[in-house]
Amino acid sequence: MAELCIIEKWAENLDEATISQWLVAEGDEVLAGDGICEIITDKAAFEYELETDGTVKRIYAPPRSTVPVGYVIAFIGGPDDEPPDDIEERNERVMEEHLRAAEDDLELDLEISIPRGGRRERRHSSDGERRVRGTPAARRLAAELEVSLEEVAAALDVSGVVSEDDVRAFAGRK
Repeated sequence: MAELCIIEKWAENLDEATISQWLVAEGDEVLAGDGICEIITDKAAFEYELETDGTVKRIYAPPRSTVPVGYVIAFIGGPDDEPPDDIEERNERVMEEHLRAAEDDLELDLEISIPRGGRRERRHSSDGERRVRGTPAARRLAAELEVSLEEVAAALDVSGVVSEDDVRAFAGRK
């Protein structure tokens, strides 16, 4: 029996997940209940467990990639099963919809997080340094890349909350 491994909406506020690493490779035999990859969300890290036995026929998401809910990350099938032809097109459509929604959210977030004077501008740590705030995803990515949010904010002249996109832009400059 074939299985499409899809990022499901496991929590109400889940919009995307990061494939930390694959525990299997294409061509590997797997059993129901096996974990095939490590998934990281803003709230949890866990293994994606299979519902059926089979062979890993195709992996659609590379390690360290962030994919939206609805994205097919792998296809598990029997000896005669082949992945459906439309999976890559489906994934592109899901990703485009997710990016459009993220752009809409970003516009809203930017409007909300623009410093307007007051206490947010004056936040400092106990040693007098300006304390930089970042989203959970930005903090996680900065830690993975071994950079500080202070470095990102200074390099990109970010005056509000540092986003994951800011960290990616900073990493691209290095």
